[in-house]
Amino acid sequence: MVTINDRTGVVEDITLRTTILRDLEGTVHIFPNGAIQYVSNRTKDWSRAVLDVGVAYKEDVDRVMEVLREIGEELAADEVHRQNILEPLQVLGVDDFGDSQVTIKVMVTTRPLKQWEVARELRRRIKKRFDREGIEIPFPHLSLYFGEASKPIAVTGIPTGQGAEGSPWRAPGP
Repeated sequence: MVTINDRTGVVEDITLRTTILRDLEGTVHIFPNGAIQYVSNRTKDWSRAVLDVGVAYKEDVDRVMEVLREIGEELAADEVHRQNILEPLQVLGVDDFGDSQVTIKVMVTTRPLKQWEVARELRRRIKKRFDREGIEIPFPHLSLYFGEASKPIAVTGIPTGQGAEGSPWRAPGP
């Protein structure tokens, strides 16, 4: 798995004149060897899954980092996934303060080409464990304010206890 210029994929063939690369979506890219500016080998000897894990500002980051270490240990002990993990998960620490989250960076060294599989399973386990532990994974919120012209909408229905088709609301009127 390499990146040539700005395309990433598996090298399918190298000839004297061209290098052929197939990307994840199956697209074949043909590079004239003289036009290749740089090549990055993404799978030589080992690969690495690097994740940015966002948590709410209210969370205790030390507790979150401990939970992430536990998840990494559980993943490394898993019968299916341990064969793909070469080094234990490392919690690198707080990496960024975003608009709605604190970002904690983690990484795990894997067998070549297994970084994506391990990363997907790691994300799945993080989500499930955070849900159980009550650790909030935030998402952006947007509030729009239009000034004085933006007044709350008044509710005009009046609760009656009985209404059309069993509804407890009726329209105002005589």
